[in-house]
Parts: sequence; structure tokens; C-alpha cells
Amino acid sequence: MGAPAGFSRFVQAAAVRHASVQAARQQRHGAGDRGHRARGARGARGAGLTERGKGRRVSKRIHDQEYNRGEWAELYVFLRLLGTGRLHAADSELDCKPDSFLEVSKVLRCEASGEPLAYEVDSVAGTVTVRRGCGAGETPKSAERGMAACKGEFPQASLFSCDGAAPTLAAGTDDAPLERVDGEGCCERVVSMADCERAAHGLFRHLVSSESRAKTMHAPAEVCDFVDSIGVRNPKAPGVQGRDKAYGGKADIVIETRDGRNALVNRMGFSVKSQFGSPATLFNASPSAPLLYWVAHCDDALMKEFNALHDARGNRGWFACCQPFFDRHGLRVSFARARNAGSFERNLLFVREGMLEIIAACVRERFIGGAPTSDVAAVTASVAEQNPMRYPPAVASAVYEKAMKDFLYAAFSGMSATKPWDGVEQVNGGYIVVKPDGDVLCYHANDREEFREYLFRNTVFEYVSAKKYGWSLIEKIDGEYLLPVNFSIRFKK
Repeated sequence: MGAPAGFSRFVQAAAVRHASVQAARQQRHGAGDRGHRARGARGARGAGLTERGKGRRVSKRIHDQEYNRGEWAELYVFLRLLGTGRLHAADSELDCKPDSFLEVSKVLRCEASGEPLAYEVDSVAGTVTVRRGCGAGETPKSAERGMAACKGEFPQASLFSCDGAAPTLAAGTDDAPLERVDGEGCCERVVSMADCERAAHGLFRHLVSSESRAKTMHAPAEVCDFVDSIGVRNPKAPGVQGRDKAYGGKADIVIETRDGRNALVNRMGFSVKSQFGSPATLFNASPSAPLLYWVAHCDDALMKEFNALHDARGNRGWFACCQPFFDRHGLRVSFARARNAGSFERNLLFVREGMLEIIAACVRERFIGGAPTSDVAAVTASVAEQNPMRYPPAVASAVYEKAMKDFLYAAFSGMSATKPWDGVEQVNGGYIVVKPDGDVLCYHANDREEFREYLFRNTVFEYVSAKKYGWSLIEKIDGEYLLPVNFSIRFKK
């Protein structure tokens, strides 16, 4: 399904205007302008990317890039927030809470050049002001450097006028430029919120259309033209050390908001996940960090026979091949330790005491014990009934549930199996979800309990490749027979 007809007409009119402005400039500036363009071309060639060492230059324009749906979803959220000026909260069932929302006043980005851009939303005027330089976070002292860097970054013609009609004024002309320098020496451009929302709508329709089922894809040309006109070169804003430290290493988008309930202004980072692509992973498996389980009643002969098991297709399905072997020979497993005790076990101590044993019990229940479901909440309830930690029966169910919620939230906040973690949350704002219908909702840090409930009710334990992640084969270590088990946790959709 293509973009709206009006949307395409805007771009066509802009292209015509752009060509006329460029021709006029060439006549006015002559050789000087040609020299400037030559220098720019040399710079562009110098900044070009070489594909796999073959010497072929790869364009850095967003028009020529392919990304997966999750990456394009970040651009969709960016455009949608600029277009609507609001970010509604979600309840524990991922339904919109109409009376709970954040007013978006600014979205902050850094492109590959490392230079900050601020997109200031004026919902009353219906405009978005794009500021490059000190207005985007630099100090006035560095404004001159910011201006020097931004020249030539914005395309020479604005694709849209502020009223959403075909543009009548081109940026950089002597009439009334949409691209200008403000009193502080900062580079600006103004577009309408309506155009941002139209671009978001066009991108979303493309992402969910039946014609775009490939793993990666281009965005519609009209959308690329528009975002290129406001300085966007990549759907995923590159990580910047200062920004990541301030707003969280897992933040996909940084926004400045006004809370509709108390009018407080905050800058915060949000992680973005979409529900129209493949389900996102919350906790990733690692080949170097499986859980190890003792195998009782095993010997070398049984280990060799077990490790040679496979079905007619050459696969080692646990329930088809491995579990029947364990039952037939009376092999029993119990948790021993984590292989990577230096990181994973240490990280789990920051979640809570006994977290490793609780996770190990859940993994055993699902992957070895044959739990009928992979649902995290259901597996946790089954473990709570067994109560391997010997908690008081009256509170056991609540304690196991809270422990798993703590683990899931820690995984969301930056904890992994291999990288040392100090317990500090890496997303200070929350979590943005793009629903299948295109609605954009969030769980704010202030609504932590609802978010934890959402994680608990909407995640599953997932099998991972035995070959890739090195599990399901019995190992003999220091005379002990150990079975490594690896796992990941994904969202349901």
C-alpha cells in the first residue's frame, strides 16, 4: 500500500522547488559555489563506507539503507511523538490509559557526526522546530562550531511548509527561510506536526503491508525525503557516550516531557519495542553462561550414548529424544551452579539473594521437567508449588512471583548473563511499545509495578539452539556428570 496521494504531491512539489532553487544558486554563485560543492563531494567520498573491504562505496543517505522492522519502529515512534505531542501510558494489559499521558516537548537525537539535534514540539502552534547547535544541548561557546558543522547537513529545500500544503518557500532563499539562524547562532528548521504524523502513518502502513514481508527493507521514498529534510540519517540514533551515561545504555529514544498530572519537566530515555515484527528478546542466552545440573546415576557409557542421540532428521529434540532416555535409565538432575559464576551469579546477587537458585528451578521445570507451557507466570507458579527454596507456604507463591518480576525488570534494565552489572538501571524513563495497530504506549518509571506485571504476564522461556549455545550434551568435569542448559526469555508478541 502506497503513501497518501497528498503526501506524494507534497514531495513532488518540493522536488520541483528544490531544483529551481539550486539552479538559481548556481547562477548567482558560479565558480565559488562549484568549488564549495566539490569540497563537499570530496568530504562525502572521504566519509563513505566500504562494504566488506571490496572498495565499493555505500551511501549514507537513509533512502539507500535497509533495516528490519524493529529498527524502523524506532523511527516510527520518533515521528509519531513529534506528530501527536503526547505519549500515553499503558495498563498491565497493554491498553491505553486515556487520562494518563506525558506531553512531549522535545525529542533529542545525535546523528553519526556526534552533533546533537533537538526537535521542539509546540502543540499550540502545531509545529516542530529542529535545532542544531547550542539549542540542541551545546553551550553557546560551541555554537560557532555547531553552525560550521551543520552547514550543508539540512537539504537545501524544505519538503513541507508549516501548514501542511505544498511548500511555497524554500529554505535558504532570501524570501522567508524555514531554515534560519536564531539569535544564539543556532541552526533551525520548522516543519508541521501534521507532516510528522503523515510521515509516521506512511512508514507504519509500509511496515505492516503484505508487500513488505522481507527480513529487512527500505522505507518509502516519501518518508525518507521528509526525515532527510529534518536531519535524520538513520532510524536508530547512534549511541553517544554522554547521552548514554545520562539516559541509559539501553535507551532507544531520549525525550523531554511534561507530566500531564503534575506539570513536571523531565528528560528521560525510553527503550522501544514493537509488536508487528518478531517478538523481542528480553534476556539473551550466552554460550559462555549456561546453568549446570548434576546428572545422578550417570556413567561414561550412558553419557556417550546420550550425547549421540538424534532423531531421523538429525535433531536433538529434548522431549522427543533426551527426556525419554533420562526416564528409561533413571537419570535425575539437580542444580549445581552457573558456569560463568564470575558474572551471571554475581549479577543475580544484585537482584536478590537466592535468585540464581530460583531461575535454575524455573529453567529445570520448563526445559527438563516437561512443564506443559513456556509461559513465565505459569512456570513460576509451578515452581512455587514445589517450593524448592522452602519459603513459608503462606507466602511462597508471592515470593517466587516477586523474585521473577525482579529478574525480568533487571534484564530489561541492563543486566545480562556475561557482562558485569552493578544493579544500576540503564533506562531511566521506561518502555515504549508499538502495538499491532500502530498505537504507541509507554510504561513510565513511575508506573513500575504495572510494568513489572506486564513483563511477568507477557514473557516466555524459549529454547535456543543447542549447537550454537552449547547445551544438552552431558559433560564430565572433575569426575562429575553435568548437563549444561541454556535459555532465553522473549516477549509473547
